[in-house]
Amino acid sequence: MKNANNEKNIDKLKQAGLKVTHSRCKILEIFQSFPDEHYTADKLKDQLDDQGENIGLATIYRVLTQLEMADLIQKNNFNDGQSAYEIKKSHHDHLICTRCGDIIEFVNEDLEKLQEHISSKYNFTLESHVMTLFGDCNKPTCKGRTKKND
Repeated sequence: MKNANNEKNIDKLKQAGLKVTHSRCKILEIFQSFPDEHYTADKLKDQLDDQGENIGLATIYRVLTQLEMADLIQKNNFNDGQSAYEIKKSHHDHLICTRCGDIIEFVNEDLEKLQEHISSKYNFTLESHVMTLFGDCNKPTCKGRTKKND
């Protein structure tokens, strides 16, 4: 990890009131290195193993919960019953391919305005929302394409 990123992670952990540990730093580093990626605990475990890190799955789950509670990462409950986590960033919604699992993040101002309009129509004060759309990505490179067509 770059020294500047390492210090930034240490500061973030301290500001969140978390003790700076090797496991927390390594997991936070992965999220920051790939900000558009969505990680399950198993995917994080594989990534850490590939880096030669020996961090157990129980520790990964514990760190994910701590980072989420510290508002450093966001937990998403997509279709497969397994939580996927991403680095905390500005509001966005998701498109998920039901064939290959590809996740596309998007922001659409027209949808945001429509949600506000609907909320107002029902005299409802909107605080937040989560929008996840499921379908087929229709990419020729979709890994699940042949599976569904068989």
